Amino acid sequence: MTDLRELMTGRVQLARRGLGIGVDAVRTVMAPVGRRVPEILVGVGVVLTALIVLVLVGAARDDASIMADRGVAVGEVLDGSDAQHTYIRYTASDGAVLTPENGVLYPRGLEPGNYVLVEYDRSKPELVRVADRNWTEGLVPAGLGVVGLWVVLGPLAWYLSRRRRSGADDEVPEGPEVTTPPEAAPTDESVDDDAAPVETPRREPVGAAR
Repeated sequence: MTDLRELMTGRVQLARRGLGIGVDAVRTVMAPVGRRVPEILVGVGVVLTALIVLVLVGAARDDASIMADRGVAVGEVLDGSDAQHTYIRYTASDGAVLTPENGVLYPRGLEPGNYVLVEYDRSKPELVRVADRNWTEGLVPAGLGVVGLWVVLGPLAWYLSRRRRSGADDEVPEGPEVTTPPEAAPTDESVDDDAAPVETPRREPVGAAR
């Protein structure tokens, strides 16, 4: 029984030691990432902004394709639409009845049962939009999205960057203390050459006549 308890205790200690080593390794790996959080936030903001711009560019290209070979028809808004797609059914100029899988572009305000004038690309009839609407419909939502994105990420990245700089300043090690050596006592060589010489009194010989 004692051997089993010692075995279990040893395994628990070994597991704790391994867990501690793992945590230290994760901290070591993640430390550089943590120091780069401001740059990461700015990078995320740039990527999301670029994606929003690309969405507008794609919509403009779709409009250009429709206008290059434009067809006009009356479409019926169908049930089963969702937040991403609004489905319609319309009859193309060749008599084909179409229900585009991707729905109609710029469907703001449409509801099932409505009839609406649509424009489509006759060479690619799956590409259809509500008549008299184009990519500029997305300018306001896209602009608000970009502004909201940077209102959140900009101040946060600035605050974290400033906090990192202040922390780095606090961690700067102090330089070694500079000690001033004691002043050396003046030597004979350092005596001023202009000082007056000291006169030695003359001694008269003993028994000399006065």
